[in-house]
Amino acid sequence: MYRKTTPRFEVTNESLKNQRGVLLITCAVLLILLAVLGFFTVRNMGYQDRVQSQISQRMYSASASAIEEIGRLGSIVTSNASARLARVRQYVYYMEQLNSLSISLAGGEAGRLISADRFTTLYADLETMENLIQLSTTSTLDARTLLQNHLTELQDALPG
Repeated sequence: MYRKTTPRFEVTNESLKNQRGVLLITCAVLLILLAVLGFFTVRNMGYQDRVQSQISQRMYSASASAIEEIGRLGSIVTSNASARLARVRQYVYYMEQLNSLSISLAGGEAGRLISADRFTTLYADLETMENLIQLSTTSTLDARTLLQNHLTELQDALPG
């Protein structure tokens, strides 16, 4: 008496058109999203290059200022020698912080502009100069020249 019927899906021309329309819209949205993603990726790459360049320029400026302060230090200890040496130490610390910032922004060692060994050497030179200034009995010419040379090497090692 009762017939068991199974549902049948009929494929009509109209349902094919609807499926094609949905597929076209989906593809168009995906292409637009891909283009937007590509744009932001390229833009981000340029941003990272500009940030690295700015940090490098600031480090170069700080090293030039430190070299200038060392140039003002005489070979004989004067009353303002400690203040000048303190300014040089501030510039070295500033450069070290910029280097750390660059590492953080780049997400690792790829952002390192200057190796940590250079900063260790500069701090050792600053300690030597500070000890000579406190003793004020010997000439600081050799230590000053060494510090100036290390700062110049750091400046030359900066990219671009």
